[in-house]
Amino acid sequence: MICVYDRGNLNITRMGDAVLNPMECSIRMVAGGEYSLSMVHPIDRERKWEHLVPEALIRAPIPEETIETTWTGMDVDLYRTTTKAALRTGPHEPETINYSAWSSSATYSPGSKVTSANRNWKCTYWDADSDIRLFPPQNSSWWVEIARKTSGDPVIANLKSGTDLYYVRDAGSGWLIMSTPYGMEGYIKSSQVSFIRHVSPEENQPRHITDQVFRIRTSTVDTQAGTVTVSAEHVSYDLSGVLVKEAKIHQRTAAMALYMIEDAYMIDYRGSVATNLTDSSDGTYTGEIKGKNGMYALLDPDKGIVASFGAMLRRDNWDLFVMRKTDTDRGFRLRYGKNILGVNWSQKSENLITRVVPVAKNEAGDDYYLPEIYIASSIENNYPVKRMERLKVAGQIGKDDGTETGTEWTEAALQDEMRAKARARFSVDKADQIQHEITIDFAMIGDTAEHPELKELENVLLYDKVIAIDERVGMSVSMDVVEMEWDAIRKTVTGLKLSNVNWYGGRSVSGFNVQNNSLTGDKLTDDAGDGFIASAVDEATKAAEEYTNGRVNNLNNSLRRWVQENYEPKATEE
Repeated sequence: MICVYDRGNLNITRMGDAVLNPMECSIRMVAGGEYSLSMVHPIDRERKWEHLVPEALIRAPIPEETIETTWTGMDVDLYRTTTKAALRTGPHEPETINYSAWSSSATYSPGSKVTSANRNWKCTYWDADSDIRLFPPQNSSWWVEIARKTSGDPVIANLKSGTDLYYVRDAGSGWLIMSTPYGMEGYIKSSQVSFIRHVSPEENQPRHITDQVFRIRTSTVDTQAGTVTVSAEHVSYDLSGVLVKEAKIHQRTAAMALYMIEDAYMIDYRGSVATNLTDSSDGTYTGEIKGKNGMYALLDPDKGIVASFGAMLRRDNWDLFVMRKTDTDRGFRLRYGKNILGVNWSQKSENLITRVVPVAKNEAGDDYYLPEIYIASSIENNYPVKRMERLKVAGQIGKDDGTETGTEWTEAALQDEMRAKARARFSVDKADQIQHEITIDFAMIGDTAEHPELKELENVLLYDKVIAIDERVGMSVSMDVVEMEWDAIRKTVTGLKLSNVNWYGGRSVSGFNVQNNSLTGDKLTDDAGDGFIASAVDEATKAAEEYTNGRVNNLNNSLRRWVQENYEPKATEE
């Protein structure tokens, strides 16, 4: 049944405040992106329609699936500083250096160094005509404090007593490598911290998913038609209202990166984020999430955890699961002449790339290239033309890697990063493959009784692998289900989109469900700004022309007259 829950009623295990009788109820699911519901409900005599207001919840059936075992949190020991302590870049604390004791009767020239009250000072200014000879520790002194100790490894951060730290490993000789909750990692003396407890990941048992809950965003009443039209989004998008204060993550597993992001939530989120990507062999994440919302941290095409690991995002109401990508094949095949008559099948090479030229920065800030210049696709010889792409890689030799962990880019490390980013364009983004896309509109196929093989689609789920065959041209393409349309009333798939390329939007600004002003400059490449604006203008103009039946020309003429009257130079009286 399809139920509605009034605002504030979160007891979704019960029937709800009303059992609905919608005329239409469609759910759209996009891999790594949108998850929404649209409904048309009659204005009924039982007044059920009055419950369909913004922020109310709708529970509706979805294709049944099982989410495998996952883990929430991370396996780590939690420590706490027992006194003020310094987090250093290396395990070398400097020795104490004492200069000559400061004397009130002595005259010191600028640059002189003295020791007073166990602190070292440097004279920065001296006025021979002044009768004032202030004690160095005073704020109005002409002296500046150097330090109590000098000539040791630089300090990353000065930590207060009671600061929580995550244990990384024992560095020996009385030193430990620790990480702050915000991702800064460095050396600290073992005598300055104490063990608090061991944090174990919470195991989430496999769960069977049948219904999902959606939050109403818009509700439109049409008294003439006697209907209420509702648009709702999956309740997991409540996470888009939770800001991440700051999470600086350096080479962490997906499990630890998610833990650090959740640890930086500025307000509580009702659900949890779990994953089965718990090992470094699944890859690591480096980046900074600051002032963004929780959904951005997951779904951003460039910086999001899901895209970075090439993972699947699966949802069970407020709980989210970042899962290792699996090539699940449930045996469904699309074959020309059998079950894809009237189906839109397109092939595109407009975004094809066979060689990637990664570019970073050298010590002087100039463009830095690999010795081999480019990384080539393993299948570039399949195409008659070589197509190159310039890929900007964040990093500069001799500079911090951006996570403020004290780690500086070496030439070798930066080259490894550049090669990894370039190869990911082929392994993750599939930039070296011709894009195949099949869109199936089941209304076009006709009565499914004439196509009984389409009943197999009842077993197809988002992210599943489907084989598409066109024997006329000898083509057999393995593609993922990247979009689904589901009729929640008839409980059947009504539309599919299949693609052999990644589902993260191809670094575009519309590749995922944009929330809470998250469209920022970090999504735009060097030349994308002008292209995006030009594209938007073209699309808007086209839509306006179609919608207004040519009235755009009148608008252009009006704008031209206004510019002439207000900005073009007018002839003087002479």
